[in-house]
Amino acid sequence: MALIQSQLVEQMKQLLTPGFENPEMTHGSCLLCITDEQMCHFIVMEVAPMLRIYGGQHAKPDAVIKMPLETFELIATHADRVDFRDPYVIGSIELEGDRDLVNYFGKLMLQPSQDTSDRLDPLLARECAAYHLTQIERVAQVTELELLQTLADCKPIVITQPKFPHPHTDWSIDALVKQYGDVDLRVRSKDEQETLGQFVQRMQQAQSQTTKITEGHTKAYTEGCTLPEVMAAEFVPAYFSLHDYIEPQIWLGNVPTHVAASSLHRDPLDGFLYQVMGRKKLLMYAPDQAPLLYPMKAYNNYQPCWVKPEAPDFERYPAFAKAKPIEVILHPGELLIQPAGWFHVVYCLDTPTFSVSHFYRH
Repeated sequence: MALIQSQLVEQMKQLLTPGFENPEMTHGSCLLCITDEQMCHFIVMEVAPMLRIYGGQHAKPDAVIKMPLETFELIATHADRVDFRDPYVIGSIELEGDRDLVNYFGKLMLQPSQDTSDRLDPLLARECAAYHLTQIERVAQVTELELLQTLADCKPIVITQPKFPHPHTDWSIDALVKQYGDVDLRVRSKDEQETLGQFVQRMQQAQSQTTKITEGHTKAYTEGCTLPEVMAAEFVPAYFSLHDYIEPQIWLGNVPTHVAASSLHRDPLDGFLYQVMGRKKLLMYAPDQAPLLYPMKAYNNYQPCWVKPEAPDFERYPAFAKAKPIEVILHPGELLIQPAGWFHVVYCLDTPTFSVSHFYRH
């Protein structure tokens, strides 16, 4: 048993150490309980502000994470693509205590794949006219050939009358719940699953309550969980083949306008963001501004940044003062084309808001 414990501790060190950084001076202890058929193996992760990982118990941890050995091995062996929103993953994990601390350690576990690094790293040095844009062009329609050229030029655009298999519908929350309310939306934890109707009910209840809103666990927002398959045909753009996209993501909820619905980040694949209900504002930064935005070393499917444009800490992130965003407002029925590597932060201008994102793999 001691051998297994030491092996798990070593695996955790290999996971957390490469991407470790702590510019926010986070402090706290997290107890990880890894269970197998015979017993529970304990690993303590402490940051104060340096990182310390060791086997054993902790009398008063700030947070506790409990997961089966199979889930830990999945994370450890697939850190370059594991998604904690995956029902198999989140559905097997139990959480207690400080969720911000849990999120911090969760992010440290991620590592970019070689393919992701190969897509993003060369963008910094690329000579590209689109990097000097001061506004995002709005066009009524484009052909697939024009769209491919836009992506090749790394140039974001807004398509105001995009092609879809079905005409754009002026969706309302009531109409959405009537048609899809019984559809399973996501797994929130080991003991909690949620239909779209249940999420909307929780969203409406939270709308009248004053709560602390922190990214990822208290705001009433779906956080880009997978769009249910039964809804996909309604919201997939009619460009290229359905098989050219990875699984679409749903962004539905109530988020105050001063809070980022999606924090500053960039994606390694070309993004197609379809605005279904309400308006969204995006601040977009060209890929060559990466040194000004403090991107995290630990990431996989997308790369978050430490700096928060809505409340920048210039003492910690002084270079951000030189960053130059482009603002774009996305209206219902419009499609934003985001070439890979463009940093963006998203704000909801209306309540509620509903978007669907697709990522084009080529």
